[in-house]
Amino acid sequence: MKTIVNLGRDFANSVANLFGREAARIEPQAPRRRRRILVVGGGPAGLAFATSLHALGGAQVDLTIADARWIEDRGGVRWRTSRERVNRREQVVTIQSLVFDRLPEPVRSAMFPAGGYAEIWPLSRESPASRGLPRNVRIRDLEDRLLELARTQGLRLLAKRIEANALSLDDWDLVVIADGANSRVRDHFTAAFGRADHTPYSLRDSQVVDSVLGLRVQSQMSEASSVIMTIAQQRYLFNGIGGDGLLYMRLTDEEAAEVRGRVVGEYEFRPCLQANPCQVTWRADDVREGFYCAGRGSQFVPAGDPNSFLWPRVLQGLELFGVPKEALVAVTIFPLSMSRRGAFTAQLTPIGSERTAFGALIGDAAGVTHFWPGRGLNRGLSSAYALAVILSRLDPAAPLRSADFAGFEGVMAQLQSRHQDRAWRAMVQMRGERVLPIKDIVGDTIARPRASREILIRTMQVRVAELISGLTDRLPGKPDLTELFAALDRVDDETLAVLVESRGWETRESGGPEIDVEAILRAGEPEDESVGLALVPALG
Repeated sequence: MKTIVNLGRDFANSVANLFGREAARIEPQAPRRRRRILVVGGGPAGLAFATSLHALGGAQVDLTIADARWIEDRGGVRWRTSRERVNRREQVVTIQSLVFDRLPEPVRSAMFPAGGYAEIWPLSRESPASRGLPRNVRIRDLEDRLLELARTQGLRLLAKRIEANALSLDDWDLVVIADGANSRVRDHFTAAFGRADHTPYSLRDSQVVDSVLGLRVQSQMSEASSVIMTIAQQRYLFNGIGGDGLLYMRLTDEEAAEVRGRVVGEYEFRPCLQANPCQVTWRADDVREGFYCAGRGSQFVPAGDPNSFLWPRVLQGLELFGVPKEALVAVTIFPLSMSRRGAFTAQLTPIGSERTAFGALIGDAAGVTHFWPGRGLNRGLSSAYALAVILSRLDPAAPLRSADFAGFEGVMAQLQSRHQDRAWRAMVQMRGERVLPIKDIVGDTIARPRASREILIRTMQVRVAELISGLTDRLPGKPDLTELFAALDRVDDETLAVLVESRGWETRESGGPEIDVEAILRAGEPEDESVGLALVPALG
């Protein structure tokens, strides 16, 4: 009887297997779907997002990155050079250790190879001793290294501009918009994302817009001393690597109006430097001498104008930071303003569409938060990392939903609030009963009578000495008080008065705990850790 039962069971299994095999032949199982993501913009934020997602388990995601600043070369892509009208890659940025330490190891290693960065800024809440000092890196190096990592990972790289009106949303599940503060793609989808509101960063119904001149220089001041001189006032800022970097100068509106170019032989002035991106470089030969725009051929007017009010003040900044006049090789300008966004993700296809496509804003496309250039990349990298982690938790075969981005929206809202509140305090100050733009305080100081030189120098000496006393244990190098006092002696009375009245960097009101992106993301982890491509790796 037992044998008969076993024979019956074997027969049933054989029939089931036979029909199963036949069914498989007739209806083959559909291949697992891969999520298709387009990254518009191949700057640090866009590249950091794509390479981080791949490192977190994104091999099951089709990633395409497109940037018109690239050019096809020898079967691949590379960054265009200044001769090919891509400028401003010489800018040095400071990345805080709380930001870079959380990035996936392959991305972090690519960004900061041995000898490929500098540490000159002090420890702080953004860079605690447990995570290490903040790191300076040149944008050019950062972009080149991340582009090479993307190439190594096998990501699809397109040297082309993405025209939003020609973008087929049927081809993509997600469009990551990382093409900068003036993003055309974001603006094309204004109906989905909404408009940014500049009202919170306005005074007397007028948005505060700052202009900062960027001077490419080689400073002879020691790095530790340049840090102290920078944070002791808010007119000039130097950030570089080994003395090679940019000296930034906060301009009054009247000074910014002088920043223009003129083609030799013509009488029409052009707002050459105001165009984005543009810079003028020093050229001296048998035909011409001065700062010229390689793209437009116009000459930078203030440097050759004996009646310029701006240029002598530029030279005073060079004196302050120990920069020989001949060590100034290029000039550019950064117009900076802030606004507040209500949404950082949106469904780009109409509600109810059979197939949905979403958009997400990262980097400067999500909002420019910094006053002094070189700080905004921290928010950009944090946004890139947060989006990569959120996506790495999702099943790539499942359609995206608005709810999938709730954690990302939470991170972005907190980053916006924290970073922009701090940046706003670097743009305005309370004077008496009124809040004034610092640029107006600089202008008023220039126009009115000032204290004696002795009082001005003494005020700055005390401020500098107090900063050294408070920061000595947090700086990687030792500032030279003699060097700093000598620098103050080199500048004129007007410059000293501006240094005094602009005040040092504000840290008390803008202090406090930093946004813990890791904690926010951990709080949003799914309970079923088997779902998704890969969960966030152990951090810290």
